[in-house]
Amino acid sequence: MDKQTLVDALQAEVDKENRPPEEKIFIRLLQEVWQVDWTVAPYDVWTRMIEWDVPYFLRFMGMDEGDEEQEEQLIQDWIASRTQLRAKNTGQDWRRRVSALIDEMNHVRVRVRQDA
Repeated sequence: MDKQTLVDALQAEVDKENRPPEEKIFIRLLQEVWQVDWTVAPYDVWTRMIEWDVPYFLRFMGMDEGDEEQEEQLIQDWIASRTQLRAKNTGQDWRRRVSALIDEMNHVRVRVRQDA
């Protein structure tokens, strides 16, 4: 798996215009994890995100080099989104959206892997 191609594909997902901020944060956190280990399930990353497991993500961020400022900004954005995430973390519509987002990220990973 070409991790840079995977990271670039995820960046294209972040750059989509109609993405809610919490989805962008999730995808950016997923990028950080997949830069190190592309086999980690998106569901696991989502669960760590909503459980506010900052040390989990800091461990992954510490394993790569060169983008410390972006990583710090991502952590700050994630912390700032906490109120929004708590307010939206209810209801069937939210669950369907999360499930669709996780499925979409799985498809991105499969597509990049097949194209390699």
